[in-house]
Amino acid sequence: MPVKPPRGGGSHADVPGSSRSTDADNVQPGLAGRRNVDTGMAHDPLQPQTGSSGASSLDDVRAVAAVVVHANSIEVHRPAPLPSLDDYATNARAILPQINEHGLRVISRRTYADLANGDLVLVAADPATGLYRARRPSELLPSGPIVLRDVASGHWYPRQLVEPSTRAQIKKYLSQASDLDADAFIARFDDKDVADAELQRIQRGSPQLDNEHISIPYHEPRMIYDGEMRQALDMWGKLRQVYKWHGEPDQRVYSDGRLSGYKLDINLTLWPVDKLLSLRFSAVVSLALKGHAPLDAAVFFRQFPNIESLSITSQAMIRRSTGGGLFTFQAAQSRFSMDSSFAEQLTRLPRLRELNLQNCDVPADFSLRGLSKLQVLRLVDTRVKVLNEYAGPWRPGEPAQHLADYSQVELDLSGMTELRVLDLTRTGIHRLPSGLDAGNGLSKLEVLKLGDNALFAGPSVKAMTALQELDLSNMALDGFPEGITSVIPEKVLNLANNRIAAIPASVELRAGFNLIGNPITDPASLRRLIRARIQTGTDIWLGTESHDVSVDLWLQHVPEEQLDRKLKLWGSVRHLSSSLKKLSRTPEFYVERPILQRRVWSFLEIYQKADVDEQLRLNRILAEEPSPGRMLDRLEEEIRVYDSGRQNQPLHHLPKRPKPGPE
Repeated sequence: MPVKPPRGGGSHADVPGSSRSTDADNVQPGLAGRRNVDTGMAHDPLQPQTGSSGASSLDDVRAVAAVVVHANSIEVHRPAPLPSLDDYATNARAILPQINEHGLRVISRRTYADLANGDLVLVAADPATGLYRARRPSELLPSGPIVLRDVASGHWYPRQLVEPSTRAQIKKYLSQASDLDADAFIARFDDKDVADAELQRIQRGSPQLDNEHISIPYHEPRMIYDGEMRQALDMWGKLRQVYKWHGEPDQRVYSDGRLSGYKLDINLTLWPVDKLLSLRFSAVVSLALKGHAPLDAAVFFRQFPNIESLSITSQAMIRRSTGGGLFTFQAAQSRFSMDSSFAEQLTRLPRLRELNLQNCDVPADFSLRGLSKLQVLRLVDTRVKVLNEYAGPWRPGEPAQHLADYSQVELDLSGMTELRVLDLTRTGIHRLPSGLDAGNGLSKLEVLKLGDNALFAGPSVKAMTALQELDLSNMALDGFPEGITSVIPEKVLNLANNRIAAIPASVELRAGFNLIGNPITDPASLRRLIRARIQTGTDIWLGTESHDVSVDLWLQHVPEEQLDRKLKLWGSVRHLSSSLKKLSRTPEFYVERPILQRRVWSFLEIYQKADVDEQLRLNRILAEEPSPGRMLDRLEEEIRVYDSGRQNQPLHHLPKRPKPGPE
């Protein structure tokens, strides 16, 4: 019987030692080491082709010798696998700086916030709100959207909704705050997110104030006494209060009827310059400084970012000095000495609207440029200190002012169109500040004080249509300033102690005028002053008081036959001579002296005959009435009221109405 060929077209051979499976369906890997891949090899030609027309039965197939193939075992070398990029990758977050307490990363001094999508965005705190905003690398201040942090995830996201602050939100952090205090906080921080940022900052800083040991710094050789310790304790207590937006009634500052913040008085000789540097007192809107301390001005004013009113003055103190091996103590005045860096910081206070410097020394380069929004400027008794190199070394006990010369402050007011109050009293200026006469540049000015300066010429006030008060006293003026009308200034004109000899007919004398101390000799002007005093009830002008306390002051052109009687009368009321001497200052003494003299003798005759009660009332008027012109009027009025029989009997005739004189 013929041998039946094996299925699959080939013989099956067992190879000794082979681990190959005997499963007929197992396919040997191809050349590329992949299974089930066509290798391109031809099928056995003896294998019948599917669908072939030449197919025959098995009986027709010739017998063929069987071929046994012995497979040799060959070792296959696979190529080394290529390295993956994942083997080289490092987690970017692993090399970034750790997130700080604010939830931010600081890289090369720049601050970044993590977004939810894995990006980083450059951010910076907005100086106006304290919130973080996106910024470009080229920007100094951020201009992008505000970003907030999700505490749960730590990711930052752009703010979409602005919500208002509430009292409940404020009191959650500041439990002692009253409704009034909370409303003041809301007025400053009406944005809920901005308020939260400020409240959290206050919460973080409160322990430093609560636990800080109170000590008085030793800035200069002086005596520390119990009163200073009490001042330090009081100042520290108020610091704690205003830091948490709480203050006493006398500390509250109102704007347009609403509480806007608090006032804080600081004695710089007691101020801890080496402490509190990280705290910010945002509630303080009015700051009063006195004394002196070695301050870093930039650091100091960062603690008070919302200052609207700043006042600086000198401070009385007890200074300690050494002489002959013994300590001596003396009273001294600690003038505030401002350096250039401090003066520069003043121009960087964004909210500053009022600046008051009194008894201060300022640097030679002192300037107000940058304070165009200033509304109140007072530089009273403030000078430029110039060191005197010929003064020699300072000796203990020598007043500090002996070491320096002083010159005037040179001011440029150009562009300061918001000024309402300007007070340059005793600043040593001998010419008007630039910009004071610049057309209508100071049209909003309400108070102008230039007294006690040797200016010799006053400013024109024609364009100062809002002017209420003008003080040009002690300036050596020889005439009225240009622009005085019936409404300019509206309330006060002080021209006392100048060199004015006559009053222009165009000037209307009215209440609020002060011409005392001027050498007015013009009769028409003096008669106008008498009439003005009768109308206003005040002395607009008074001359120099006579030194004569004798009866001779009231005996001008008295007939000889009346002398004995008048001398006897004077002897009985001699104790009134000092009071009556004050009448020598009135304008009547210069142009209506005969009438004034008649009034004096008439009063003395009635006084001598008056009973004790009436004399007491008259004595009270003589002692208490400050106005010499009003004094005699009141005495005569009292006499008429006390004695009804004299009510309709005038003691003298009124002065004539002055005729208008030439301008």
